[in-house]
Amino acid sequence: MKITSIQARAIDCGFQTQKLQTSRVASPMSRWPQFGENRSSWMWPSKKVFVRIESDDGLVGWSSTNGGEVVAMIIEAHLSRLIAGTTVTDIADVWDQMFNSLLPNDRSGFSMMAVGGVDIALWDLQTKTKGVSLVTALGGGAADLPVYCTTTQPGAHHNSDWWGLKAAMPYGPDAGHHGFQGNVDCMGAFRDAAGSGGRIMLDSFMSWDADYTLRFAIAAAQHDLYWNEDPLPPYDKDGLRRLKADLGGSTRLALGNFSFTRWDCAELIREGLVDILQPDVAWAGGITECLRILDMAKAADVPVILHNTCEQPWALALAAAKQTDPVVEFVDRGEGSPLYGLMGAAPVFKKGRVMVSTDISGNHPPATIAHQVADHSSAKLLKEV
Repeated sequence: MKITSIQARAIDCGFQTQKLQTSRVASPMSRWPQFGENRSSWMWPSKKVFVRIESDDGLVGWSSTNGGEVVAMIIEAHLSRLIAGTTVTDIADVWDQMFNSLLPNDRSGFSMMAVGGVDIALWDLQTKTKGVSLVTALGGGAADLPVYCTTTQPGAHHNSDWWGLKAAMPYGPDAGHHGFQGNVDCMGAFRDAAGSGGRIMLDSFMSWDADYTLRFAIAAAQHDLYWNEDPLPPYDKDGLRRLKADLGGSTRLALGNFSFTRWDCAELIREGLVDILQPDVAWAGGITECLRILDMAKAADVPVILHNTCEQPWALALAAAKQTDPVVEFVDRGEGSPLYGLMGAAPVFKKGRVMVSTDISGNHPPATIAHQVADHSSAKLLKEV
């Protein structure tokens, strides 16, 4: 397939108005009072980035990723000139070209979101060229998958069929004893909602330290926590080593939301720091890189649960086609959230499971978004600047 056009546009889809953004959730920024009450007060560029790639036969591949104007600029000002006008026969080779072109100056999450956005759109274009669904292109897989739910409202999911319930923790160490007890009470509410035999997990969003995490594990031990997700900043490897040694396996560590390449994931696996690996497909370089990550984790016998799976049809396809006994994540953003259906029909849930689409039409954003992106060519962008 010969690429004739690559476009990217950052569009506000209401992310900052979602429940998780407007609730009190612990974060690396919550130590400062002006940023502690809600994540929307400080969150990185939060517009969704829609990527549109057109081939010379008139077919269009779509994807969406995060990172707002920063990621859109990387795609339009840099990555597009590497690919536009070329004939793509090997998407993995294109991935390597994009990644290596960014090495001299950027290996951040923003750059990998940009690479991931282009990669997913290329896969979508390829499946449309072949007239098959992504699940079929990846080898075929399950028709539905078990789901765990991330929510700030455990009472709304009392005795539900979800595989498990995950809490976004409200407080960090700077909230003192009141915050600490609030976190313990939060897990008590989740235990009540899940029942005595249900799985409950927590996401500390890089806001805790090793001492706090260990104290919390003791204080909340009666609630039987299945995992603690990203309790420490990714750079605190010494802290993670201490947690692995001192927790003694009583609580699993779920890491990898902020691992943006296979090399980030390999370090966690190699050092034995991760019990459940959780990369995000749109953040960690797209489908091509996540296939590599899945292969690596399988070889090391480390389970993978792809981050925020149910908002990403390509992540559901990967889980269905490439994982044994997969579990996926649904983020409860409240009823009617536009984020559920940005790349096609909203996911369908039944008895704690999600249906996996085999739609051969692939990714297709709402018409209003498609029009905005198609009307936003690189030439027009440069002219406006």
